[in-house]
Parts: sequence; C-alpha cells; structure tokens
Amino acid sequence: MIDSLNARAWQFLCARFSDDSHWFDEAVDTVDRPAFEHLVAIRAVKPFVTDNRFVLCPCCGLQVAELYRSCGAVELNCPDCGPVRIIEGQLRAWAIDADWFVRKLRSGLDTSMRQSALVLASGIWLIGQYQRRPVILARTLDAVVHHLSVLRPARASVMPWVVTPRPRRNTESDPLDGHAQWLPLEERFTLYGGGISFIEPGPQSDASRVETAKPVHGPFSEDFRWVHLVDLQSEPIALTLAQAAVFRALWHFAGQPQEAHTIMSRAGCSSDKPIDVFKVKPKFQGDPKYEQPLQAYKALVQTDRRAGTYVMACAALATA
Repeated sequence: MIDSLNARAWQFLCARFSDDSHWFDEAVDTVDRPAFEHLVAIRAVKPFVTDNRFVLCPCCGLQVAELYRSCGAVELNCPDCGPVRIIEGQLRAWAIDADWFVRKLRSGLDTSMRQSALVLASGIWLIGQYQRRPVILARTLDAVVHHLSVLRPARASVMPWVVTPRPRRNTESDPLDGHAQWLPLEERFTLYGGGISFIEPGPQSDASRVETAKPVHGPFSEDFRWVHLVDLQSEPIALTLAQAAVFRALWHFAGQPQEAHTIMSRAGCSSDKPIDVFKVKPKFQGDPKYEQPLQAYKALVQTDRRAGTYVMACAALATA
C-alpha cells in the first residue's frame, strides 16, 4: 500500500515539476488526493501565494470578478452567474518546492554536499556529480534541447547525465543526440522514506515485470503503463506515459463518450486527439514496441466520427 502511494505521489510530483506552475487545492482530483497529501506531509510541495483580489468564477469558469466579504463569507459577483460563494480550497494554492527537489535528488545520487547546485538557465540546474560525471536537472527535456549550450562546460571531459521528467509524447532512445545521457525521472528515481531514491539502470527481472504489469484496472496495470490483450498478444504491452495517461483518462469516464479535447485535457497531453500519442513514425513501422500500443488503442477505443466522441467500453463493464 505504501509503495503504491509512493509511486502515485512520484508520478504526480514529476508531472507538476515539469509544468512549473502552481495549482489550487480544489483542482486536485479525488484519485490524486492521497498522493498529493503525502507530498504535503513530506514537504515536497509548499503553499504558493497568489493575488486573490480577482479570481476566476468557479461556476462558469469564464468571468473574473473581484472578491468581497459578505456576512463573514467570501464571495464574488460574477457578471454571468451573479453572487458566488468561494470556498477555502478555491483560494489555497500550492507549488513544487524546487529547493526540496534538488536537495533530495542530490541526496539520492549521494552527491557531495560540498558541491553546490548552480542555476544554468531558467528551470535547469547543475546539481553535482555522479560517477564523476556532471548531473544536470531540468524541468523539461525540451528546455535542454533548446539550451544545448548549458552542456558544453559540463562535457569538457566526460558526457554529463541529464535528468528530466518524460515528455508527454513518444521519445526516441537518444533524444539528446549524443550530447548527454538522459535519465527519465519517472524510471530512474522514486520516492522512498520521505526522500528520492536512485534506481541504477539495468534490466528488469521477469518476476518484477510480471508483478508490475499484472492487470488491476480491467486490462490495465495499476499505473496504466501495461495493457493485456489476450486475443492479440500473449504478453502485456508496454505503454508510454502519454499513452497510459490517455487510457487512464478514458477509464475515468467509465464508458461515457467524450470529445477529444475533454480526454486530452484530462490526460494532460497537448495533442489534439487521443490517437495522436499512438501514431507510429515511418522509421518505427514494423517495430512491435511501437505498433502494439496502436493495436491496443484500436482494439479498446471506439470513435464516433460524426459526433466527434471517443469511448472505451471496457471501462463501463468494469464499473457496472
């Protein structure tokens, strides 16, 4: 149970660290609430001060109005909705504590505390050394790709490590094109004992993979990173984080048809349609690693082109 909570909290933490933005307490999904509260308890997230003089109406989500107090309650007068009472969670904001994140990563890598962390660019840090190689932490992989100059001083003699969350799209095996070695946060690190633990790169044992991939949500594993399609494939199919997020979003809607923008917003993906994250590039065509997730999508997701909606029937069966 604790391991599952740590895993969910770590996924939540990595996603929020990548976004580099604050969020309001009420916006935390019920499913993510235990993970979020665990992060608050270990101080990985901290309160964020916002300007609460004018806020977005929680009813229509369109109009911004000034707050005022009425009979001890906080309200706003929305031009469309009229007087609307504001609850505490709609004003309380949170953000990832970047200093905590850097400090715990350095501890997990057993980096000497005599080596101070340096800010190389906005959202990019040089946090120390691991195996005598510089370690660079960045909020996104794209930030490093767009600022490759930050790697030049670090790789004067050896190739640096670059640590970032996985992007919300399919990523090639060497996204930094030989400039540095990439360590995805979600795969190479995890929460443990209130800190961040480093997972040495290496092959996953068959027993460990089977345990991780076992179906929990219908055909999907606990973290939606594996899907079982007995009729098409005897072995579970591995999914990328973006693909897993789309399936998780479809599962959340419990078999109710939804428009593409609703699903992709729920999944936290910038693509227009669910199938976008499953498409196979020409150079990867014929490779089961890329073809099988697309087969799973086609087998599980039904599309109503006229209505522009998508539905996953197995989610309805599981909640019936």
